[in-house]
Amino acid sequence: MNSGTEMRSVVYGSPSVAAPTFQWTHFERLAFADVLARLRKSIEAADMWILHEIDPQALLAKDGYRIGPARQILFFHPRLMARLLGADPAAVLEAPLKFAVLELADGTVMVSWNDPTGALARYQNAALTALGEELSRACQVIAEDFHG
Repeated sequence: MNSGTEMRSVVYGSPSVAAPTFQWTHFERLAFADVLARLRKSIEAADMWILHEIDPQALLAKDGYRIGPARQILFFHPRLMARLLGADPAAVLEAPLKFAVLELADGTVMVSWNDPTGALARYQNAALTALGEELSRACQVIAEDFHG
């Protein structure tokens, strides 16, 4: 833990151009808090459970780093976990799903998530491949709902 009192600012870099091969991103011109509220509501409307929220901004501040507003929302549902475990318990590492929400320097809010299709297809198991495709569609529905 940083024992000094001076905070070190971290400036976010530019979002990667390679990301579209394995993740999705939406950019919003709404306030950070509004994006979070809409995203939470959309996750619940998709019959998913919000399992945890991570506040990277607060965590980094504990060691003397200042970043812009940031959250990670972890979500899933027991019925999906039961299917995943029934198909291959090694795939438990792929759950829960997560949305990352960052406010960039220009005030734009970036919402991104990994596409579960590729992650679950790696197991070469038809049931997991189908679940990955289903989860990918669910993430798109959630994103379209909060994106409005």
